[in-house]
Amino acid sequence: MKKLFPVTVLALASILLSAFSAAPAPAALEPSMGVRIVSDFNSDGSGKLSFEIDLSQEFMALLKSFGGNDADLTCDTFYESSYDDWEMTETNRDGALVCTAATSFEDLDEYENLIQGDFGSASFTRLEIEGGRFYYDLNPNITGSSAFGELNEGAGFTIEVFWILKMPGEVVDSNADEKAGQTLTWNILEMNSSAHIRAESKTGAALDPTLTILAVLGLLCCCGLVVAIAAVVLYLVLRKKNNPAAAAS
Repeated sequence: MKKLFPVTVLALASILLSAFSAAPAPAALEPSMGVRIVSDFNSDGSGKLSFEIDLSQEFMALLKSFGGNDADLTCDTFYESSYDDWEMTETNRDGALVCTAATSFEDLDEYENLIQGDFGSASFTRLEIEGGRFYYDLNPNITGSSAFGELNEGAGFTIEVFWILKMPGEVVDSNADEKAGQTLTWNILEMNSSAHIRAESKTGAALDPTLTILAVLGLLCCCGLVVAIAAVVLYLVLRKKNNPAAAAS
């Protein structure tokens, strides 16, 4: 059975909390770990889901101090074998480590299954495309957020967790903490268990068929009116031309 992603992160946080009493003196820069859950949607409901873990150089040094400086810390350390069927990317930069696990989904049903498979307690109130609009309403219900908050307070390191939506069109409504164009970001650590992630955007999809039919009929009516007016004008011109008395006047 696939290991739930939040459990992986919480387990790491728990290890840090239990071992922190043996931590070395603080580094010049505070160790930090950033977690991002990114959903990138297309207008037809397909898209890409990715989980990203960003560990600073100082955070990596802190982890190695618990397991020995020769500890081999790779992305497999955090993801284990849970995401073997996902596309894995590992980036090392000056001692920092960025791990990304990504997969594609064909429609919103498949996306919902992915979310509920990795966030067992998450539940959607609304997830659909209707009338040229994309609707997203999720209660992530990620337990353990309060534990993260406790870790961040005076622990000597920082953990951030963000839920990111890349919407398929112009955003018309959301309760996001940050908005940059079509990208919306929520800070999970600022949410309680009953909070919802809500967003609505345009999709750029085709118009409702009924509206399209009405528009075509309206156009035909306009064309018919133009033709009728032209016929009347032509009739009057010809009548005047064929009537000498009318022409003389």
